[in-house]
Amino acid sequence: MAGEFSANMIFFYLGLGLLAGIVSATFGVGSGIIVVPALTIIAGLTQKEAQGIALVVMVPMALIGALRYHFNPDIHLDFRIALIMAVTVVVGVNIGANIVGAVSNRQLQFGFACFLIIVAIRMVISALKTTV
Repeated sequence: MAGEFSANMIFFYLGLGLLAGIVSATFGVGSGIIVVPALTIIAGLTQKEAQGIALVVMVPMALIGALRYHFNPDIHLDFRIALIMAVTVVVGVNIGANIVGAVSNRQLQFGFACFLIIVAIRMVISALKTTV
């Protein structure tokens, strides 16, 4: 049942949060790559509901992850880049939220799947070209 809170689903949500946090910090990706497919396929939520939840859990995850990266002596975070991007990300998220309101869940799910496929292919090609 979509969005149910049985004991099994609570453990599923806890595990999903743990997995999303690990994948996010390990690979620098947003929670959407893990959370959205799991919530739509396994929990039965709509694409829009799953995306909204992914955005909500991204806030604490991103803050803690950024702090952990900042205090890692092997990593230099250029906050100038982050601040420049932060200005336009606010505009972009408002445009994206308007788009979500104008398309169906099915169109959104198809677009998200295509986006993941394209990104995956690009990353594989890039990884194959990179020499260690």
